[in-house]
Amino acid sequence: MTFAHRRMSFNAAAQVYRRGRPPYPDAVFTLLERRCGLGPGARVLEIGAGSGLATGPLLAAGARVLAVEPGADLAEILTAEHAGDRLEVRVADFETAEVDGPFDLAVAATSLHWLDPAVTIPKLGTLVRPGGWLAAWWTDFGDVERPSRFRDRLDVVYHDRLPGEPGYRESRSHMLDTDRWTGVLTAGGWFADVTVDVIRWSQTLTPEGARALWSTFPNIRELAPPAREEFLSRLAALVADEPGGQVDDPRLTVVYTARSSSAGSATTALT
Repeated sequence: MTFAHRRMSFNAAAQVYRRGRPPYPDAVFTLLERRCGLGPGARVLEIGAGSGLATGPLLAAGARVLAVEPGADLAEILTAEHAGDRLEVRVADFETAEVDGPFDLAVAATSLHWLDPAVTIPKLGTLVRPGGWLAAWWTDFGDVERPSRFRDRLDVVYHDRLPGEPGYRESRSHMLDTDRWTGVLTAGGWFADVTVDVIRWSQTLTPEGARALWSTFPNIRELAPPAREEFLSRLAALVADEPGGQVDDPRLTVVYTARSSSAGSATTALT
């Protein structure tokens, strides 16, 4: 499957994504309020808003949100669930979308890795006011520092159906590559003062909830239907076999924040 096809695969199963993905922890938005000025009247640009997992809390904080989402089906869910006079939804790829600033804060919740940074960061640099903020975050559905019997047993299922992938204890998420993402965010001098916050939490999974969540992962969706159903059924059975028929599965949400710098804007204006 091509990168472009994977990027839009979530829209192709918009209702599955809506049902399967958990909300972001409240600590993300508390951080944005304390550090980045999220609050009543703040103008926020959200890139790749999906079904609104971040949009809802941004609106609840009192912000005015322009949500740019390339998937029409996801945008329809977003609009239906969060419609109001403080939300504008634009169906477009961010790289080519016509957007007027300035914004106090730009956010990318589990979306920045799908965008071309050579286009995205300079564009954001022109849209976020000097002294404003860019925040990007991802949730890692696991934590190698908190192994569990459930994850070790799930590794067997992965080995059978996706043998090319590393085991749970050997895996390392791209979101923890802080040098890489700091370099991406500060390229061109548009943003500086990157801070990385790691929020550790757990999601309680039931058999049905585990099936719904793993159904949203591109590598699982790309399995042939019989193999995908076998994987999901074995996954659900592992959860059902845990005490009480559920499992508290570790999560990491990694938040990068960077402050807008006038240096990048001034340099570009002179070229």
